[in-house]
Amino acid sequence: MLKNKKTMFWVKIVSVVVVAMVGLYLVVSKQIETTTENLSHQGVEINTLLESPLGTPVAAYATEYNSVKITFLSDMMGFKSANEFETTEAQIVSYIDSVLRSSLTPASVDELNNNHTNQYIIKLSNNLGGYSCGFYYDTLYDKAYIVKDGGIYETGTDFARYIDSFLENTKSTFNIDGTDAAALFKDYGWTLDYQISTMKNKLGDIKSLSAFNPNAYYFAYNNELSKDIGLDMSGYANTVDIDVEIYRIHESMPEAFYPIQNGRGIIVKNGGKIIGAFISAGRHSAFTACSLKGNNFEKVTGQMLNEWFTDRVQADNTEERLSKLEPEQVIKEYFKALNNKDAKTAAYCISKKTLLGHLTSNMPNEELFNEGIGLPLTDGNSGAKSSFDNLKSSELIKVELIDETDKSVKIFRVTVNLQYNKEWTIGNGEQFWDCRMVYESPQTGWKIESFGH
Repeated sequence: MLKNKKTMFWVKIVSVVVVAMVGLYLVVSKQIETTTENLSHQGVEINTLLESPLGTPVAAYATEYNSVKITFLSDMMGFKSANEFETTEAQIVSYIDSVLRSSLTPASVDELNNNHTNQYIIKLSNNLGGYSCGFYYDTLYDKAYIVKDGGIYETGTDFARYIDSFLENTKSTFNIDGTDAAALFKDYGWTLDYQISTMKNKLGDIKSLSAFNPNAYYFAYNNELSKDIGLDMSGYANTVDIDVEIYRIHESMPEAFYPIQNGRGIIVKNGGKIIGAFISAGRHSAFTACSLKGNNFEKVTGQMLNEWFTDRVQADNTEERLSKLEPEQVIKEYFKALNNKDAKTAAYCISKKTLLGHLTSNMPNEELFNEGIGLPLTDGNSGAKSSFDNLKSSELIKVELIDETDKSVKIFRVTVNLQYNKEWTIGNGEQFWDCRMVYESPQTGWKIESFGH
């Protein structure tokens, strides 16, 4: 009897468990069926990989959250304008949720321990609650990690750069689906995440260049990249109403530009019509740019930059005078101009390649290029209104040739006495610099390319 009672007891237990499992199965099945129906009504095919609103393949699912908040926890802000970002934009919320949930590659805690890892908290929420994940972006070794559910998981750095971008581009416009800009970039395999900024500008004369002008040289250079996809801005020279749109690109810059990865999509319009389009990293060099086909300036034009300048630049009277000088004389002209606070003459002494390359130095993402010209050895801070806000005086003491690599490149040891109001990066007093001189073109002559040690 005792044995039979025990048997009956276990039969009842098993029956209860089976009933519970069946009930759970029916509930889960109903939930899956309901979710499937909802997704189907939205035109989503289940059990496939979908393209997210940002063009990134993710598993199909419907997020239950309507808000995401990103908090930056590290000390080094860099170019970030805020340490917190929050949005209810559905595309952003669903994309972030999908990546957090689908990142399942285990990683070791030891991989988080270096000084180049930025730390964030990502929180998704709705009216009933939410969940948070730790997020780590190792900028030195180009790795990204998610901390969730008691574990550490590796994820893609495109996602890491995406998360980090919101803390710099805090005034962006997100509803760009269906725009002509998004469609154009998509045609060439690029995804625009959001619009960073817009501005009105004037297109200078980009057909014939003379004295260095930031607007003319910037647009002339990038117009060559636009030509790679059949667009040409030169017919709109000196047009007053030009609209410029700057977008964040989700994908990394082409591999040739590594370690630079963040890119911006630039659209130029006249009367609502796209007349120019190219990709530019902006900060820190204007040369970190390519066409929508991924081709750099040299590949598009078939020329090195100085060769292109030879065909494009027309010397004015000042340039013609300087073009006849020997490199030592150009150096003397430069330091004389610095001492006299003569920015125009000083700029003539610097190579146009150097001036153009520095047009986007230390520039915020929402800007297209720096309107001012930074002159070497003036040691001004990034917020200075003039190159001479900090420089008090400049005295050239000695110039001696120390190397001549070829007929178009010479290096001189320059001894100078420089005095500043504040010693930002250069100290006061007598000092030496190695000045690299290049022969730019027959019509412009020798120019200063750089100073160094």
